[in-house]
Amino acid sequence: MDLAIDDFLKRGGTIDRVQGPVCAQALVETGNHLTAPEEEEQERTRKTELLRELITKGAGISALQYSLKMNKSEIKRMARENGLKIVQSRSLHLTRKYRAAQTATAEFAQDAIAGHAMHYCALGYTAIEIAQKLDLTLRQVCELGKNYRFELNHRTDNRDE
Repeated sequence: MDLAIDDFLKRGGTIDRVQGPVCAQALVETGNHLTAPEEEEQERTRKTELLRELITKGAGISALQYSLKMNKSEIKRMARENGLKIVQSRSLHLTRKYRAAQTATAEFAQDAIAGHAMHYCALGYTAIEIAQKLDLTLRQVCELGKNYRFELNHRTDNRDE
């Protein structure tokens, strides 16, 4: 080894002393190089543009983490520095309000049908006739009568009278 180093120095080669940590020396020895500030700036610019595109498309924090390969705090800091707002997950509260309104509408429709069934019952229609008029099954009409507490006529027409 000493002969090789002496031969290298005789031919005009120089040896620089490395002051960095051992891992930096290993990178230099293996041929890999550390990213230059220009490369870091290009990478940061690329990630910022990708962040803008993804936020515009409505990506959430999990999708941003996967795409940018960064943790939440880094992504939030980058977004804050560039004046971007990350869409948080939507609240289920709005969905519940919608469902409640939809349920109220369904209950209102059922109340209306039950009101019609009571009206026909008061006019003397049988359960079968009410089912035919309201386009329901006989079981549905009987359930309405039970739930809304009105008596259904189940009379059969006796032609003897």
